[in-house]
Amino acid sequence: MQPAPLYIVTSPRPRMGKTLLARLLMEFFLHSGRPLVGFDLNPREPMLAGRFPKLVWPVEIAEVRGQMELFDRLVADTASTKVIDLGYGPFEKFFDIMGEIGFAEEARRHGMDTIVFFLTDQAIATVRIYAELRQQVAAIFAPVHNEFASLMFSKEDFPPTPAACGTIRIPRLSQLVRGVIDRPSFSFNSYMANQPGGPTEIHSWLADLYTQFRDFELRLLMGRLSSSLGGVAAPTLAPSPKRRGWLFG
Repeated sequence: MQPAPLYIVTSPRPRMGKTLLARLLMEFFLHSGRPLVGFDLNPREPMLAGRFPKLVWPVEIAEVRGQMELFDRLVADTASTKVIDLGYGPFEKFFDIMGEIGFAEEARRHGMDTIVFFLTDQAIATVRIYAELRQQVAAIFAPVHNEFASLMFSKEDFPPTPAACGTIRIPRLSQLVRGVIDRPSFSFNSYMANQPGGPTEIHSWLADLYTQFRDFELRLLMGRLSSSLGGVAAPTLAPSPKRRGWLFG
């Protein structure tokens, strides 16, 4: 059985909606009933851990001990889908460590997909960082356009890897509804269960996003099947240029 994938939700800039996207992924996977664990790499404001205290571990990677604990857990649990909420503060540190130990390349060799959901914006620095990460990290990259945080999106600046994975789009919500879903006690799945009649703005919005997540997983599956059956091979992901580390042996 193929190990469950790792999702890294991130942006090099603050207030781009990464924790919202991590929440959505957590609830999507919970809704589908699969084993799940999350990691909150925002030590000052672990908002994801606050919403899922039994499922999400707050992690501090400024120290070597925290780094080893995190990556050891990512490797040890092959049954659970893993979601990392990676804030802009530890962004550079995390990917530096990932490259130094060759994590994504080794994970891929062992059958574990490493998927980066990258929240986009039009800043020149963000475009450059995305391009550099795609070259340096042997992972699947899916750009995410959050319409609430960034009005414009350029496909040319943020190509997915592989191309068939496409782009995730988070539609804009009204300010009133955004205030509702930002409440600490709000749960998307609970709302859908308690308000089955719909459709409300939240119903339509969530149904759209869950469909995009399912389509993304299906495209990954079809790519693997095509490759294993001798069809058109999936595009080769860039190998890590750094050294291999202590994780897989």
